[in-house]
Amino acid sequence: MGMSLRMRLTLLYTGVLSMILLILSSVLLLATSHILHREIDENIASRAASVIKSIRIEDSLFLREVVLPDVDVFAAPDTYLQMVNARGRVVSRSNNLGRQYLPLSEYTLRSALQGQKFYETVRAGEQEIRVYNVPLVVDGQLVGILQVGRALSTVNTLLARLRFFVITGGAMAVTLAGILGWFLAKTALNPVERIIQTASSIESGGDLSKRIETDRAPDELSRLAKTLNAMFERLENMYHRLQESYELQRRFVSDASHELRTPLTTIRGNAELLLKIQNPDSTLAREALEDIAGEARRLTRLVEDLLALARADAGYELEKEVVPLESLLQDISKKARFMAGDRELALNNLCPPATMIKVNSVYFEQLILILLDNAFKYAPPGTAVSLTVQIQREGRLELAVADRGPGLAPGEENRIFDRFYRGEGTRGKEGSGLGLAIARWIVNQHGGYINAANRPGGGSVFTVSLPVIQ
Repeated sequence: MGMSLRMRLTLLYTGVLSMILLILSSVLLLATSHILHREIDENIASRAASVIKSIRIEDSLFLREVVLPDVDVFAAPDTYLQMVNARGRVVSRSNNLGRQYLPLSEYTLRSALQGQKFYETVRAGEQEIRVYNVPLVVDGQLVGILQVGRALSTVNTLLARLRFFVITGGAMAVTLAGILGWFLAKTALNPVERIIQTASSIESGGDLSKRIETDRAPDELSRLAKTLNAMFERLENMYHRLQESYELQRRFVSDASHELRTPLTTIRGNAELLLKIQNPDSTLAREALEDIAGEARRLTRLVEDLLALARADAGYELEKEVVPLESLLQDISKKARFMAGDRELALNNLCPPATMIKVNSVYFEQLILILLDNAFKYAPPGTAVSLTVQIQREGRLELAVADRGPGLAPGEENRIFDRFYRGEGTRGKEGSGLGLAIARWIVNQHGGYINAANRPGGGSVFTVSLPVIQ
């Protein structure tokens, strides 16, 4: 709990290394001990065989005597020999035993009487001795036991030194591995530390423009840093879009409040005027009622725009049907002429008379009326707004609405399609900044695209391309 990743990695390195060294050391010690003890066993077995070969049997007139060799001939500084008879009495032993005897237990005597050759490790004084017990059998009769022993002090000393070096070397290796592992973990986790510092800096300062420095090596940490940088970039873009959206909504609330307050004030004022008139004048009452109706229409359009955007946000899909293009344009032209005021509408239908298109007729009509209303709003009085409809070579329907107004400010070609956006040139003009956003949604629903540009001679042109030709 609370242990750093660097410490856990270091402990993991050292733990694995310790386990490996423990296994290797155990195997080494066991193998060395086995080899040395096997060499001792082979050596004393070889000496026992030499002694047995040297035993002679001499026959006399009435006796048959077993003549034993001089065991000192086969002895060595660390090798001892001893012979006992069948009763367990020592009959011969090497001089290097001094006053001591090789231990002879009842188990050893009983096993030898049964004719078994076997090894055993015994203690004589303060040292351990490896003893090879060989029964001496003459003509099928046990006459004694030959014991050949070799001291294990040299082997035990060698194994003790080997254990000391293995343990000391292993401890030093584990310690060195722990130190190196600590620095290696620190080096390997430096990119993680940079990631933490950058993320903490962003969290505390709120500066989403900061990025993590990445190494050129295409390793996992470098890929992690690049992924986090991409995420930070997306967060920064989303944050900026949210800020812009908040600013647009703030402006929209201000504009909508003004737009709603004006017609509501007009409606309320005219309604109060009608209530105060004692002898109603038909002309004055009619003007008041016309103002009320006009402002009510403005409120209706604003509510319809908000409803259309709400449908767009809810994923509303338009239902389309095949309709004749010419009849649609005639209906749109009739409605647009009431909107034109002192401007003119120039309709140029360059499509064949029998052209059929698959659209949602209600929203298709709303799309064109939004573009025409926008053009009428900014076109100078007495000028014409043109609506040109034609078929492109790619088999798409192109609609172009052009006016001779002030045009678009630099950089507004795309922003004017954002919700609630109203350029500086729109101040004092009626509108909520929702019309062109709705127009773009309608175009997208029909699988097309819309763009705006300035005309060379002044004014602006809005172009719509739809893949709806039948």
